[in-house]
Amino acid sequence: MKTFFSWSGNKSHRIAKALADWLPCVVQALDPWISSKDIDRGSIWFNEIFDQLKGTNFGIVFITKENQDKPWLMFESGALSKGLTENRICTVLVDLNVRDIDAGSPLQQLNHTVLDRDGVLGLVKTINKKLDSGQLQEKRLEQTFNAMWPDLEAKIEEILSNDPAPKTPERNDKDVLNDILENVLRIEKRVSLRSRNQGRWIEPHHAKTLIKQLVKMDNDRGDVLEAIDGLIPTLWAKRQLVQYFGQDPEDIEDIEDVEDDEDSTIN
Repeated sequence: MKTFFSWSGNKSHRIAKALADWLPCVVQALDPWISSKDIDRGSIWFNEIFDQLKGTNFGIVFITKENQDKPWLMFESGALSKGLTENRICTVLVDLNVRDIDAGSPLQQLNHTVLDRDGVLGLVKTINKKLDSGQLQEKRLEQTFNAMWPDLEAKIEEILSNDPAPKTPERNDKDVLNDILENVLRIEKRVSLRSRNQGRWIEPHHAKTLIKQLVKMDNDRGDVLEAIDGLIPTLWAKRQLVQYFGQDPEDIEDIEDVEDDEDSTIN
């Protein structure tokens, strides 16, 4: 299966080359293609890029903090998206997490791979399932992966350790809080919400994650309750906050009655 590796920048290129050399050892039917020069430096190989994209069956985009908004990475990702179904395009997040991808970026919609053992194993299994022929039995695939993984892991560690970490601009708590709230609301648009007398609450696991993050940002009880107002029932939230701040004497009676108050819980 012909697979197009999209990259931009030295770190992304080195990781892409490491995967291009390693993946066929695990999935023998894989045929990676990776350009040998960084297009962003001026070598614009239009004809070759287009020819390769036309014959591609699967695409992997190697994203770093520094290249995620590079024009040619976006161009290749867009071309892959037009030529392939969404489940045949994956990313490899080299030095960032999904939450670090710019809000509104089309890259957010792709299937993401974290650059660790479980993430790469998931990518390998996805590729194997998409093969038109030459698929490996999952047990044999995992055995091969386990035997080969230490070599790739060592190479990844070498690349990342020798590459200076990019400077990340400082962000104040308000910016981080806004990002958290925006991400929660974005998630909630994709899932079904429950109707309540007091409104439409976010799902319990999202609510717990949001509260935990707000507490980690050194917000006090009052700040947390103010931030989640309208998203989470107040009494339910107060009960969750007990594990972080202890019992508030003023809330004891309300919290004891919370199980009997249908509008105060999202469980």
